[in-house]
Amino acid sequence: MGTALSDSHTRTMTYLSHTVRSLLRDPIPGETVRLVLTLAEATTPDEVRAEVESLDGDFHRELQFDRVLVTVGHERLEAVCSLDGVTEVETDAVVGYPS
Repeated sequence: MGTALSDSHTRTMTYLSHTVRSLLRDPIPGETVRLVLTLAEATTPDEVRAEVESLDGDFHRELQFDRVLVTVGHERLEAVCSLDGVTEVETDAVVGYPS
């Protein structure tokens, strides 16, 4: 189950890009991945920042359209994909955000 951000969030099915699904099936130990997370309407970037940082990930910045850019280890990807309040998980390469 997902990590609860607050009682006001409802759990919905999270969209995972093809690359994210592949990494979930075959993670590479010690490697990281930059992700664009789309947030549910009631979710704040600060809530997601706290969750990502608790997973030893890095929160880079807020993006347009209720999205945030983060980096996490492959071994933490499943936990990020299960966060309540996150509706989409894509790699930054798919979305096209430069380094």
